[in-house]
Amino acid sequence: MTRNLVFTFLALWGMSASVVAQKPKVAVKKPSSSSGSQSNADKMGYARTNKYWGPGTYYCFAPGAVRMKTVNTSESAMRDLTGISREDCLAEITKQGFTAVPPKQMEKWFNPNKSKGEFFYSPDKSYVLSPNFHDMYMSQEKDFMPYGTCGITRTILLPRQDSLKVIEMAWQYMRDLNEMKVLLSSFGSDFKKADPKAYPIERAGSSGWNSMRAGTFVLKVVDGKPHGYWDQNENIIRRTIGNSEFEMKILACETDFWYGLTVKLQKEGYVLVYEVVASTMKTLPPGATWVAEHKKLVEAFTGGERMDKEAVNLYKKAPLPPVMADLNKLLHIN
Repeated sequence: MTRNLVFTFLALWGMSASVVAQKPKVAVKKPSSSSGSQSNADKMGYARTNKYWGPGTYYCFAPGAVRMKTVNTSESAMRDLTGISREDCLAEITKQGFTAVPPKQMEKWFNPNKSKGEFFYSPDKSYVLSPNFHDMYMSQEKDFMPYGTCGITRTILLPRQDSLKVIEMAWQYMRDLNEMKVLLSSFGSDFKKADPKAYPIERAGSSGWNSMRAGTFVLKVVDGKPHGYWDQNENIIRRTIGNSEFEMKILACETDFWYGLTVKLQKEGYVLVYEVVASTMKTLPPGATWVAEHKKLVEAFTGGERMDKEAVNLYKKAPLPPVMADLNKLLHIN
């Protein structure tokens, strides 16, 4: 799963994937960041650099820097579990009340690839948490291989009748990302028999916050003449969620961390998989160095931000410009 997320983010701007319901669009209050100077990761008290990763080691940029250090969201809480040792991560989630689930007891929807990883029920058993422990191969010692927490996944199952809750959780996810000031790299939806040329639009697809404000465009030929149509992604999701094999993906990033939410409608219900990857904790291919690799990550992120800003003027010059929604209204933030 994490590998798929990594490959998806390397594309950064290219996803077009898929998501009926009516519900009053309730705004939430604009979140306020903590005023403290310490992040929640710092308050946990675990060493986030050591002789195996951090400055002066092969993994010299680990565990990674964040844009909004003191923001407290569900996604930052997952992110804060990365960058520490396997032992510290297990100690922390035990302290938080998570309990181990033997892999053989994992339902198919929780573990589709029959992974031999470690799984933990949340204290209220509403979701399953799975840390991704990676050997820090380039820092190994003669008789010791260090393991770091390079990613975290949480998986939730909701019944088919809870499609409205699924939408609200997806929009809460985007509110969290927005509060964390990360870049929305893509938003998309699809389902089994979706027609990419249909209107009303059946497949959502945006890349960037400003693209999300614009919505999804479809060009349709009517009586031999081309007609273009725009629609907001939320409208598309509400029309199409519940269709067979419905899928929605939301991907975001900052320089050192990648974030993803995948929603799939399976026979068991809606499966929501949230992922965080600490990119600076991985071992690179032979010959590559983190000094050069990190420069590429910075360039990719700053380039993505620049493209997102430039999108506003590009939309204005388009033959059929969209009506750009206010982002706070789009995310239902007061």
